[in-house]
Amino acid sequence: MMTRFTKTQRLGLVAILLLAFALRLYRLGVESLWYDETVSALLASKPLASMWAHTAGDIHPPLYYGLLHLWTGLTSSSEFTLAFMSLWFGMATIPLITYLALQLYGPRTGVLAALLVAVNPFSIWYAQEVRMYSLGTFLLAIVLVLSLDFVQWKRRHAFQTLGLYVIIAASALWTLYYSAFALAVLNTFVIIWLLLRDRQRLWPWLLAQIGVLVLYLPWLPNALRQVLDPPVPPWRDAIPLHELLLKVGQQGSTALAFGQSLDPTVGWAPSLVALFLALAALRAPARRWGDEPTWWASGLLWVTVIGPVLLIFAVSALISPLYHVRYLSLYNAAYPVLVAVGLLHVAGMDDWAEISTRASAPRHWLRWRQAISVIIGFFLLVGTFISLRNYHTDRFAYESADDLRSAVRFIYDQMGPRDAILINAGYLYPALLTYWPGDIGWLGRLSDYPPPGSEIESGPIVVLTGHVGGDSDIGWGDADSDFYPISSKETADSLARLFADTNTVWQLRGYDTVNDPGHFIRSWLESSGELMLNSVFPGQTSVRVQVWRTTPTTRSQFTIGHSLPIDFESGMRLLGYDMSPPTLQAGEPLRLTLYWQRTGAINQPYKVFVQLLDEGQNVISQDDAHPGRGEHPTDQWLPGELVESTFILSAPADLSTGEYALVTGFYDETSGERLLIDGGGDAITLRSFFFEP
Repeated sequence: MMTRFTKTQRLGLVAILLLAFALRLYRLGVESLWYDETVSALLASKPLASMWAHTAGDIHPPLYYGLLHLWTGLTSSSEFTLAFMSLWFGMATIPLITYLALQLYGPRTGVLAALLVAVNPFSIWYAQEVRMYSLGTFLLAIVLVLSLDFVQWKRRHAFQTLGLYVIIAASALWTLYYSAFALAVLNTFVIIWLLLRDRQRLWPWLLAQIGVLVLYLPWLPNALRQVLDPPVPPWRDAIPLHELLLKVGQQGSTALAFGQSLDPTVGWAPSLVALFLALAALRAPARRWGDEPTWWASGLLWVTVIGPVLLIFAVSALISPLYHVRYLSLYNAAYPVLVAVGLLHVAGMDDWAEISTRASAPRHWLRWRQAISVIIGFFLLVGTFISLRNYHTDRFAYESADDLRSAVRFIYDQMGPRDAILINAGYLYPALLTYWPGDIGWLGRLSDYPPPGSEIESGPIVVLTGHVGGDSDIGWGDADSDFYPISSKETADSLARLFADTNTVWQLRGYDTVNDPGHFIRSWLESSGELMLNSVFPGQTSVRVQVWRTTPTTRSQFTIGHSLPIDFESGMRLLGYDMSPPTLQAGEPLRLTLYWQRTGAINQPYKVFVQLLDEGQNVISQDDAHPGRGEHPTDQWLPGELVESTFILSAPADLSTGEYALVTGFYDETSGERLLIDGGGDAITLRSFFFEP
């Protein structure tokens, strides 16, 4: 029996690998990281000891984060390089699947399986995500290959095979706890197989499992504590059994074949076709090593795909909700092989039965079968194309994607120097730290506010809410935990102090029902504050930025750092400004918040200019925008309303010694003509600086 690829097949595999690389490289790192990905970026930026301590109080093991830390240390922390490590593991999985198909079914199946996994949207999705799933899939694929090697190759390299198996299986557990479901199912299959066919080899296999446990022992106490007493609030609701079964069946079958970017209600037909082919693989002949039944290979592959899913389903139904479609990607390595086997079997082109099939079957019947298989293959490619188009054109409409980058940048571009940021603890602060371009002055718990003055550095105050009314075990009482319980009274008192100390509070909202299931914070803000802005950003969780102020909007009751009342001829008054930092610094951004009021009729939307001028009146830096970055156009101001807007000037790094002036004013965007100030002039000098390096 031929188990090697022909020259043509080898060239085809090279082309398939290039196609797979292109599909995984396309738009890599273009979209915003979503919440889980920002956690990966944050943990990878920590020293290894700090990363280990953080993951010990979280819900995932540390191996992936450690590898990502080393990788970014060699490259950079951009979205592209962060995701490229996942791409590498996604690419490395393809030769493993090809080898598996080759050994079990032959070279033709190996080539087709490689093509199917190369274009599989599920594989492409997680090869572009800054998470541990492609690494987990890669490790479990190696485990499957090594298990097959041990079972079928008898004494050949048995010691080396088991030794490598121990290292890889332990690494899979150090990567994802969900790897345990795959290892449990595979072990059950192998143990039963050895009991029936080769009991002599059972003990070496069992000893190898002990070796896996020994390598996992350093992390085992953390794993048991996280499983038995989770430090995080529950974020998945229990699903009724019949709904869970329907979700696993419909959503899971679609995801395995076409990924998460094909709606199951639309993709059910091609998903059923793929499922039919995978089931047809049970009738396809596999390579024989003695008297094995013809279905043994497809049975093994089916067990590795469906077995872990059934275990997750059982735990979710009986103990705690664990199911999420993303975890099926871990067990997806064998599914393209099953679909490839089924497709070739329908076409009558099985590698191991090729001679007998062609000799006994009528030629016209073989042609019909091949024509049907071509139609089926085309049907599968159409489903794949639609899923990939959806993924790349509207990823924010699908599971997990949230445009956190734009949300954080929106806050940065408009936030004033005397504002604060309120964030759900443990959920969105990694996104803020990942995408915030400048420094953070202070980041801490709402229960620890206000911080000592000496702890506040340059940058905004960031306050993390706790789990309102949560169980005292949340976060295990660790002062460094992302999660902590807080009473409703303490929440209200701390929020009142926060609003009393700041002009404006920016709230980055998302997943807030987890930490605030009773909507206490939302109700407090609505009853005690004034909502100035509410911007929703694309994504499944509708992440939003809200701006709250507790003081009335009249000037007499609003604190402005530098009062400077100056009237314009067109019915506008500049009340004053706030600035941070208080002095001009080379290479550092200068944040300026201007405050205005309407004093008369304003007939059109005027634009604001803010400039930094040198001694020769040359513009060194400039920022132009409509008030509120377009949220508060001048012709929509209400009488007596206080309007504020923040501008950012970038001082050059090579700023030379001399006098500089900070000026502002309004102009007509259409004509470019500036508005005049009462008393003369068309620009207000807010402040003069003398800079000396």
